Amino acid sequence: MGKDFRYYFQHPWSRLIVAYLVIFFNFLIFAEDPVSHSQTEANVIVVGNCFSFVTNKYPRGVGWRILKVLLWLLAILIGLIAGKFLFHQRLFGQLLRLKMFREDHGSWMTMFFSTILFLFIFSHIYNTILLMDGNMGAYIITDYMGIRNESFMKLAAVGTWMGDFVTAWMVTDMMLQDKPYPDWGKSARAFWKKGNVRIILFWTVLFTLTSVVVLVITTDWISWDKLNRGFLPSDEVSRAFLASFILVFDLLIVMQDWEFPHFMGDVDVNLPGLHTPHMQFKIPFFQKIFKEEYHIHITGNC
Repeated sequence: MGKDFRYYFQHPWSRLIVAYLVIFFNFLIFAEDPVSHSQTEANVIVVGNCFSFVTNKYPRGVGWRILKVLLWLLAILIGLIAGKFLFHQRLFGQLLRLKMFREDHGSWMTMFFSTILFLFIFSHIYNTILLMDGNMGAYIITDYMGIRNESFMKLAAVGTWMGDFVTAWMVTDMMLQDKPYPDWGKSARAFWKKGNVRIILFWTVLFTLTSVVVLVITTDWISWDKLNRGFLPSDEVSRAFLASFILVFDLLIVMQDWEFPHFMGDVDVNLPGLHTPHMQFKIPFFQKIFKEEYHIHITGNC
């Protein structure tokens, strides 16, 4: 590989720095944002509707409760099916012919977002049914989530930690396994691949750090205002730029992948935390709709 821009852009050090900076930036914006301490009700467009639809604002009547549960279960089912067969296979695979969505690649992400979409749609269908009754205005689903902003920000912080750290830890695992940069980290690679060291360290570090982070976030054990003391002051503009940096860095993580943008080649590495590069499982029912066997394989798109 020639030492051009791509060589340095996709270098293991570049990928690791970007992946771990995202974690730091997310914690910084969580600590600095005054919404993290707000006692007002959280409201988030689309996501708030889906959350409220599934978790709260259940009417007192048993019939209404059953109807609501059936509707959001139906929304999830339709979202999964539409995401897999309509959006992933038909739209992205056959109509747009996007190589990154070939076969089953990217299907889980597509199914997740399509499920959010259909939960949002069915929440409005449920609202229409409530309006037809005339006396159910208190149970109308809106983007207000029924929880405080403080609680929502804690949930968001835990969620972003899981997403960002797992991503960074997976990137670390792949950098220490693969060989496009054979002169990088020779001793670290040798130690990482020795016996079960890789598997033990992967899960030990993941569970230990996650337990500590969740404990700190949920209990307010560390007060950022007392710890910071004006060292990194922020305002609305600086936090907006920080959020933009997080978005850019998230995109960079994808762009730094060695198989970007088509993700056509399979990277010869084991699954994170496992000793095998692929897994397979069988579905005993609905074989006319689903495949008899499904394989999980590292494909280069972290």
